[in-house]
Amino acid sequence: MLTARVCRHSLLAVGLLLCSSSLLLGQQPADPNAQNNALYVYKELMTPDEAVNFRKTKLLDFDKVLRGGKISSAEDKKLIAEGAKYHVYLMTFKQDPNKPENETDLNKLRANILRDINFSGKISGNYQARELYLEELTKRAQDLLDNHRLVRFSAVVLLSQLDLREEDRQKKTDAVAYTLAYVPLVKVLNDKNQTIEVKIVAANGLARIGKTGNPTNQLRVKIAEEIIDELTQSVNDFSWYQRSLVNALGSMGISDNLARQPIVTDALLKVMSNPKRTWEVRSAAAENIGKLPLKANADIKLITYSIVDMTRKMIQAYNANTNGYWWKRSFWNVYHAFKPLNPAADTGLTKKQVNQTVVNDAYKQVINPIATIVQPGPTPPIKEEVTKAMDDWLKKNLPKNFRVAPVQAKPQNQQVAEGK
Repeated sequence: MLTARVCRHSLLAVGLLLCSSSLLLGQQPADPNAQNNALYVYKELMTPDEAVNFRKTKLLDFDKVLRGGKISSAEDKKLIAEGAKYHVYLMTFKQDPNKPENETDLNKLRANILRDINFSGKISGNYQARELYLEELTKRAQDLLDNHRLVRFSAVVLLSQLDLREEDRQKKTDAVAYTLAYVPLVKVLNDKNQTIEVKIVAANGLARIGKTGNPTNQLRVKIAEEIIDELTQSVNDFSWYQRSLVNALGSMGISDNLARQPIVTDALLKVMSNPKRTWEVRSAAAENIGKLPLKANADIKLITYSIVDMTRKMIQAYNANTNGYWWKRSFWNVYHAFKPLNPAADTGLTKKQVNQTVVNDAYKQVINPIATIVQPGPTPPIKEEVTKAMDDWLKKNLPKNFRVAPVQAKPQNQQVAEGK
């Protein structure tokens, strides 16, 4: 009971911290309904008697079908659907209907669901039940998005953790995120009344789908467009949320839309250049540009110029206040725009199929101030000779225009556009 209570209050503390932090940063609260009583009301989506009855009469049969992995009849399908409803709707109770003296442990409920998914079809190699269960869980989780703030938070955490296949170290295969969970996650981003902590988790879930899921190129574009729309409107939102959106966009594995327009690159460059956003957000955009699958046709001169220009402005702000806690992280982000944390990783502009002479020239302009600022402990202001050299470089390398790439017509062959 104590564990459940600690879990419940710690999750709530996250939400309250996010809202209060936005005030401390001089921003408007990202969640205009933070004081709305509806956020603290549990809406039970089944009765305690229904929950107890399913556990007594159907839970064992459900477990058997799910673990076996094979769907043999309409009754099996119905049982999987009922099991998904039971497990998800248990989250809507303040008190555990099976043990009313205890508070509902949301962490434990999610862990049980993920455990059952993991074991489904593991022995038989048949994943019919698992895939149907994932589909039903995704449907039912959407019913929780207007519930108590802890309930909706837990539902979105679950959606963000769903795997179509788990990691298999013996076969050396990675986990595959459940791609269709993107539907409710995008819905969360689009909901202007949703709490900010839930939207952060949703953005992180979309990033996970982009990294480890199996969406088609067309679907990646669709998700990226949704993220860009939300990112454009997020200027006054809590910076943590903005960074989550930036990271999600950089995780989609695309730079262009189906018309070969560099919408992702363009969106990240706009974030970098926006003085209304924090340096952590702007530098995160630079880092994520280094994750994009840039090719030789990308305007690498404009991209590198923009990163150096942002870094120069960041140095000016740093010199005015060298004690800011955000500086080390922000300058590390710029470093990662060029170089990966892991040398074997395919991230950073130095790893891309672009003009490396241009990349290395820009890298030389930023590496010295970065090396100074990311050192442990207090760090000194950047010397004038360094900033003057950057200013001279920026004047010399001013782009002819600020378009990332020429606009091209949408390919007639849709399969080519989808990268097939």
